[in-house]
Amino acid sequence: MKKIHYLLASAVLVLAFSAPSYSISLGDIFKEVEKQTQPPKAEPPAQLSPKTPAPPPAPSPQAPAEQPAQDGGLIGLGESLGVLDKKTSKILRQTTQAVQALQPIGYEEEKTIGGALAAQVFAKFGGPYNNPQLQKYVTTVGQSVAQFSDRPDIPYHFAIVNTDVPNAFAAPGGYVFVSLGLLRLAQNEAQLAGILGHEIAHVGKKHALQTIQRSKTLQGVSALTLSVMDKDPAMFNKVIDEVSDILFTHGLDKEMEFEADQFGTEYAYRVGYYPGGLNDFIRILAGTGSQQSIFFSTHPSPRDRYARLKVLLEKYQSAALNPVLTNLYKTETKGTL
Repeated sequence: MKKIHYLLASAVLVLAFSAPSYSISLGDIFKEVEKQTQPPKAEPPAQLSPKTPAPPPAPSPQAPAEQPAQDGGLIGLGESLGVLDKKTSKILRQTTQAVQALQPIGYEEEKTIGGALAAQVFAKFGGPYNNPQLQKYVTTVGQSVAQFSDRPDIPYHFAIVNTDVPNAFAAPGGYVFVSLGLLRLAQNEAQLAGILGHEIAHVGKKHALQTIQRSKTLQGVSALTLSVMDKDPAMFNKVIDEVSDILFTHGLDKEMEFEADQFGTEYAYRVGYYPGGLNDFIRILAGTGSQQSIFFSTHPSPRDRYARLKVLLEKYQSAALNPVLTNLYKTETKGTL
């Protein structure tokens, strides 16, 4: 915990020097993570007036024998009318719970989950990279792409992690990270836009949230709300650990990664970039053989991704001459990498 505190404190100081529109709000992340470590506050006992004696306890009514469970819904009504037997009712209740467990996670909860995962990104991958100029450039490109995504109405936060290994990450709620090593490997702005588009697509398509909703830890939970998180922080922390293990160790479902490639390419194209930027970067990445990168350990093989995108790019032939902005990328990153 001390390590996370230190890294987040450093991150706040580093990014505070950037203009507000170009910085990631790490203060909110820190508050959310710290909140999860606090036990839920017990409700204070009701205070009785000294002039008013405490009322005597009400007698407990005798429950009728063999009274069928009433859940206030159609299943309980069916039981009371004798339409449904106990076995059928039990099956229906289990089915209802399974359906309820698939309820969408709200944005406030998504943001809290994303903040906890974002803190882990800094803890695992070297903390933030201290360069306001480069931070501003990455954020400018990222915000441009995000505005043409499927979820342009939520705030997006972009940050650079201080590791030489080429990596990129996305956490729910609009938190996107690229590594210093990735920025050194990229050759132009179209490639950067495609990379950020891929991560933004994970947020837009709620890939991590879909993974959370399938978590065994949440079986029997009808909805993952802030109230549930507060009442059972241990359960919430377990969910975060599960998702962290998937994102950073095992990877999302391959089809989710292919979908992020597809829509990341589309988002960059909508901005006006050459749509083959992401595929060009995947080809470069494959040539490095950097097995430490999560692009190798948690994603489909670069060969498979490249082959799929090559087929997809056939529909973008009219955009083959869209700008890649090599010189601009070199100018903006000169002396910062």
